[in-house]
Amino acid sequence: MPSSKLDPLTEEPGEEQSGAFQANTRVVLALCLAALGIWTTRGFLVSMSWALVIAVASWPLYRWLRLRAPQWMRGIVLPLIFTLVIGVALIGPLTYAAIKLGEEARILARWLTSIQKSGLPAPDWLNRIPAVGTWLFSTWNSSLGSPGAAEMTLGHLDPAFILRWTRTLGVQMLRRAEVLAFTLLTLFFLYRDGEALGKQALRFARRLVGSVGVEYARHCVSAIRATVNGLVLVSIGEGILLGVAYAVAGITDPVTLGGLTGILAMVPFLAPLVFGGVSIMLYAQGSVLTAIGIFLFGSLVLFVADHFIRPGLIGGAAHLPFFWVLLGTLGGITSFGLLGLFLGPTVIAALLAAWYDFIGRAAEE
Repeated sequence: MPSSKLDPLTEEPGEEQSGAFQANTRVVLALCLAALGIWTTRGFLVSMSWALVIAVASWPLYRWLRLRAPQWMRGIVLPLIFTLVIGVALIGPLTYAAIKLGEEARILARWLTSIQKSGLPAPDWLNRIPAVGTWLFSTWNSSLGSPGAAEMTLGHLDPAFILRWTRTLGVQMLRRAEVLAFTLLTLFFLYRDGEALGKQALRFARRLVGSVGVEYARHCVSAIRATVNGLVLVSIGEGILLGVAYAVAGITDPVTLGGLTGILAMVPFLAPLVFGGVSIMLYAQGSVLTAIGIFLFGSLVLFVADHFIRPGLIGGAAHLPFFWVLLGTLGGITSFGLLGLFLGPTVIAALLAAWYDFIGRAAEE
């Protein structure tokens, strides 16, 4: 029998249109609320991103400790302890760097004052460099060899300006402490509520794009952990090895130089600036064999780390070839700054996962 127009079970066309309108309205409202939330918290997005990267990278260790900790520690005590440990690991090197920067700035200011008063004659080894040695030797002496020439060349470099610049840099570092403080605060809540937030994120990804979204999320997590291991741990190893080499070579303050080498080693092609500069300094002092040894050892460590260990850690876990690891790292730095060291490979890993999923589905169709 045909349904009556008065049948309450009969669906009117207007109701169907109204349901579609409400669904579209909910989507638009959700997007507007998301945009408003991002705009409201835009000043803290960098801190939150850093906290997320640190939490994802250290979560396996935190979870291992959490499973073995007493029940009373799991709520607040263990997340607080873990956050404080991460904070000390971050604040300690920054404090040491700030102290050393102040010391080196004072030494540099006194050195510039001394050069302007007495001049700085060119070293004899400069004249022995093939092809350009004679020109370099004469140019150096004409610019810095006598007090008058040094005063004219370095007159615009006021030692007081260097100290003022150092103080300005110190103020900027103190302002960055605010970012670090909020990063640690966010990190505490991520440790405390990480399991619930992870389940919610996977549920959201599944409802948004289906089971494929869960795979994308897992690729991103793997990429972050692999990138942290490949960049941070390998760079620390490079810094330690070259720091030992600096100490053996008799370099003053090998700890600082080793730490600087490890930090710059996170960015491709920057570590040679440190051990190359050390080699030039040793060569200038007449230690030719030591200079060559430092340069060759540094090049060997960098070659093995950049071409075998780091691509194996990052590319193996995140399923990224070496070219995409390098492209993601350099592109991430260009787009996001230092945070891009970790976000770049993560974005590339998610992009490749989407690409493989697309061509797989296209092949099936």
